[in-house]
Amino acid sequence: MTFNIHSNYHLTTQNDYKRMPWKNGLGETLEIYLSEDESGQRYRISQAAVKDDGVFSNFEGLYRTLVLLSGQGMQLSHKSIKGTVAEHCLKSPLDMARFAGGDETLATLNNGSIEDLNIMVRETDTKANVSACFAPFNWEIKIHKDRLLSAFYANQTCTITVNETENVVLEKNSFLNIKQNGTLCLMEGTGVFIEVLSTKVAE
Repeated sequence: MTFNIHSNYHLTTQNDYKRMPWKNGLGETLEIYLSEDESGQRYRISQAAVKDDGVFSNFEGLYRTLVLLSGQGMQLSHKSIKGTVAEHCLKSPLDMARFAGGDETLATLNNGSIEDLNIMVRETDTKANVSACFAPFNWEIKIHKDRLLSAFYANQTCTITVNETENVVLEKNSFLNIKQNGTLCLMEGTGVFIEVLSTKVAE
């Protein structure tokens, strides 16, 4: 179900996410949000289950932030085009890994399948600021010309207070797109705050 809390807050629940196969054909993803322009994909937010060890799809040109949502975690091993090797160990819900989409990334599960949230942005002109949120958590939304998206993903049933006047209950796995200035307070639950910004220099 998708509906407007009012015109400045748009809430989408998991039933409305678009189910799509992985680029490498080894699984599927739930596409939550996609933004494209004349140059192609600019940023994308999706949710997926990883059930087996394996190599991630190649998304060269995109930068990724991966957030562990549930499960016993996994190890990520990255090898860049230049041969540089890096490691991430995700153990607890909302642990994060940030890496280039063009890296050769191997995922090794710790103990069974996991679920993750994946935020991908175009490296040349876009960046994502991603924060793990544990109640109580406050943040200020300030809309400006370089802000492309401000959103919150609920990893549990969450209660959010908007501008100290309105309480909004979000079911688990729902996505709140925030389109106005304001003060938000996560009163109950956990989730992920996502801010996508343009880094394009004005001509």
